[in-house]
Amino acid sequence: MSRAHKHVLSKSEARDVALAIERALKLNKPLDVRARWEVVKLDKKEVVYLVEGKPLAIEISGMLIPSIKALMDGVAELPRVVVDAGAVKHVVNGADVMAPGIVRVEGDFTRGDLVVVVDERYGRPLCVGVALVNKSELVSMTKGKVVENLHHVGDKLWNKMKETGLI
Repeated sequence: MSRAHKHVLSKSEARDVALAIERALKLNKPLDVRARWEVVKLDKKEVVYLVEGKPLAIEISGMLIPSIKALMDGVAELPRVVVDAGAVKHVVNGADVMAPGIVRVEGDFTRGDLVVVVDERYGRPLCVGVALVNKSELVSMTKGKVVENLHHVGDKLWNKMKETGLI
């Protein structure tokens, strides 16, 4: 693995990043620009934004998504796609979410929106993905892809963050 490059953001940089993250993600409370903001470049396409040492958001190829850690901690909130136990092992191995594995949906979304996929038993975040269909279309689906898996527990990005002590 290449070495991660980490630096502290200035107040003006933190303000700009916070504004971009607030626009891109639904957060439970406004971001504190006076907090310690850092950016960690894991490689050319992956950047992690930290607030007080905790990963808040990840930029993958220019797209901002909440970190799974931020979703676990309740800092960020997305519509939830709940999957059964049979789907869990596939999702955490990087598979896209298929209609048959979905138990229920919490919150509204349209095609292209970010969603969090959680397990039915514990409600823990498994992955962040992009909805491939509208919520209204999902009701009548019995097969097919519903969510494209962008970042999941145990993926290369998760492991890089673990190796560098971010989670």
